Amino acid sequence: MSRAACVAASHIPPASRWSKPVRCARRLSWRWFPVTELLAVCPHLPGNELVAAECENLTGGIPDTEGVAFCQTVGRISQAAYVQTGLRLIAQAEALPELVRQVSERQFPADDFRIEYLRLSDQNPVKWKTAVVALADAIKAFPNLDVPRHRFLLVVGKDHLWFGEILAETSHSYRRHDAKPYRTSSSLPSRLARALLNLAAPPAQSILDPCCGTGSILLEAACLGLQAVGADRNPRMVHLSRRNLAHFGYAVEVRLADARELSMTVDAVVTDLPYGKFSKVKSGEIQAILNQSARLAPLGIFVAGGDLTAELRHAGYQDIALFYVRKRNDFSRLIYRARSGYFSDDRLTPLDLHNEA
Repeated sequence: MSRAACVAASHIPPASRWSKPVRCARRLSWRWFPVTELLAVCPHLPGNELVAAECENLTGGIPDTEGVAFCQTVGRISQAAYVQTGLRLIAQAEALPELVRQVSERQFPADDFRIEYLRLSDQNPVKWKTAVVALADAIKAFPNLDVPRHRFLLVVGKDHLWFGEILAETSHSYRRHDAKPYRTSSSLPSRLARALLNLAAPPAQSILDPCCGTGSILLEAACLGLQAVGADRNPRMVHLSRRNLAHFGYAVEVRLADARELSMTVDAVVTDLPYGKFSKVKSGEIQAILNQSARLAPLGIFVAGGDLTAELRHAGYQDIALFYVRKRNDFSRLIYRARSGYFSDDRLTPLDLHNEA
C-alpha cells in the first residue's frame, strides 16, 4: 500500500470555534521523543463554558482558545461529553516542514499505522492531504487503513500543529439515552447531563439527584457506574424516571420525596433545579433545597435559570464556580459547582452540623 493511500478516510471535519478565550494551556519546550506529553482535544461549542471545566476535571488540563490542553491523564476521556480525543504527543511545530522533520527524526512504534486529521481553524493554510502524505512519508513504517495498530492524529490550529498517537476517545455512550421513552420539554439533554456528572466524578462515587424529573442525570450516573439515588415530590416524575431507568436495565432507587426533607450522605448532589414558566416552585423553596443539599454532600452541581450565587452562599456553599450554557432563544442555563462548608477538606467526611457557626 502506498503511503499516499493513508490519506483516504482519515479526514475529520473542521470544528467550530470557541466563543471566547479561556485560560491557555502551557507551551512546552522542545524535547526529544520519547517523552510523556499528553494532549486532550475538545470540540468547540460556542457559549458552552462546560467544555473547559469538564476537560480540567477529567484530564487535569485547561484547554486553550482552540480546545487543546496539555494534560496529566487521558484515562477518563472515554466518559467525556465534550472532550473528544487524548493523544500521546510526538511532535509540535508552527509550520509543516518543521513538524515533518521532527517526526522523521524521532523513533516511535508505528507498524500498520493510519493518520487522521482534525482542523481547528480555517486560518491555517496547511492542506490536509499534503500534510498527511508528508507525515506518512516521514514515518518509518507501513500504513494499514483498515486495521491499524497505531492511529495518529494531526491537529491543525490557527498557528500551530500537533501530531500524536491516539490513546483515548470519547465513547459517546450518553447518546443511547437520547432514545429514552419518556421526557418533558424541560428534560436535560443527555450530553449536558453527562457533563454535569463529569464536574463531580472524579472524585465523587455516589450522587443524589433530589429533583430528578424524568431521570436524565440518573441515567448518566448509572452508565458511569456511580451509586445513584433519585427523588422527586411529583409522583408522575418518579414513575417516568423509573420507567426510563428500567428501559435501559439500570437498577437505581428513585424515591417519592421532597428535596427539602431528604436525609442521607453522598459524595455529590447533582440536580436540575425547578425553574421556568411551567415550574410550580414557590418563593423560598429553592433556598430550602439548597440549604438541605449543603448538608447532604460536600459537593453540589446545580442547574438554574438565574443567578443563585447569594442563595448558595446563604446555604453554606463556598468556592462557587459558574458556567453558562446557551439554550435556544437567547436563554442560558447557569451551571453552578460549589463546595459545602459543612464538610471537611477531604470532601467526603461530614463535619458536626451541631457545631456550625
